[in-house]
Amino acid sequence: MKAVILTAVILGLGACSNDNNNDGTGDNTSGTVDMTSYRIELINLTNNQPFSPPAAMLHDGGFSAWEIGKPASEAIEVLAESGGTSKLISLQQGNPMFTGRGEILAGQTLSFEIGSSDPDVSHLTLATMLVNTNDAFTGLTNIDLKGMTSGDKRVFLTPAYDAGTEFNDELAAHVPGPAAGGEGFNAARDDVTAVVTHHAGVVSKDDGLADSALSQAERFDNPVLLVKITRL
Repeated sequence: MKAVILTAVILGLGACSNDNNNDGTGDNTSGTVDMTSYRIELINLTNNQPFSPPAAMLHDGGFSAWEIGKPASEAIEVLAESGGTSKLISLQQGNPMFTGRGEILAGQTLSFEIGSSDPDVSHLTLATMLVNTNDAFTGLTNIDLKGMTSGDKRVFLTPAYDAGTEFNDELAAHVPGPAAGGEGFNAARDDVTAVVTHHAGVVSKDDGLADSALSQAERFDNPVLLVKITRL
């Protein structure tokens, strides 16, 4: 398995020296604020579905980026149709966040670190697009990490979700990934479900969808992503 390791330490507000010594953890004579940091590893489990550069953020428990059975927000629509992350991360502007710089190819691993000095900023959301699709994405939303102690590890296997914003026609004009090279985000919503669901998968031209730009190589089974979280 090939591995692409990209390390970035993302520091929360107040992560530098604090003259007031007020970090909410009691006496602090060193003048510094304690950080709670995590190493995140993302492994693409698919056969031939590159993932768009992911977005990850720490936040409090009052935020959820998507919910099964509910319409996708514009932020998730943009991410699921084009891989764009700017609208998603803007929802938590000021909180610790990480945005990738390149695709995660099939079989590859992306690793980064993220942390905060605020004990209430203890929930993780991350998302990425399966780019050889109309509007499939995967990730985690509002995962509570507060109970983890140093050295603890948690592993998640995440499925592909359908944003419900674009009909899964698999046409070259509508699939932005390298298999097709079509358009990304389109504000018009024309899917039959209109809500976030578990993705039914790619049909492909090899399995009877004559106009599909995709082949069996782009098909995928769930789970599509392995997420490993380690408290540092």
